[in-house]
Amino acid sequence: MSKATEGPADPKRVAVAKTINDLDDLVRLILKGLARTKPWQRQLAARLGDVDRLVQVMRLTIAMEKPDAQIVAAAEDVGSACRRAAASLAGSRADYPSLQAVALVSDLGEKLRAAFIEQP
Repeated sequence: MSKATEGPADPKRVAVAKTINDLDDLVRLILKGLARTKPWQRQLAARLGDVDRLVQVMRLTIAMEKPDAQIVAAAEDVGSACRRAAASLAGSRADYPSLQAVALVSDLGEKLRAAFIEQP
């Protein structure tokens, strides 16, 4: 019997998986709804594209059961990309919903990074 089918799942791992899925869904929804007609929208689309790519890299790193150091590095890369996306809107003329959505992306990225740093 594999570990995936044995007993109840570890709550920390479930929370991390939920955070990864939430971040991925949010980034994809923002990218889908972003008009890209203004400079800040194009810059945000590029930054969120980086986040989306790095989330996929992190998922593959986890799925391939790479060493913990590589998984932590991938989570740190995602967290950094999320912070860069939020910083790219600082001082811009972005609308309030976009600012709030990107702030949530940044918070989820930090939560994800912190979750992997905490794990033994």
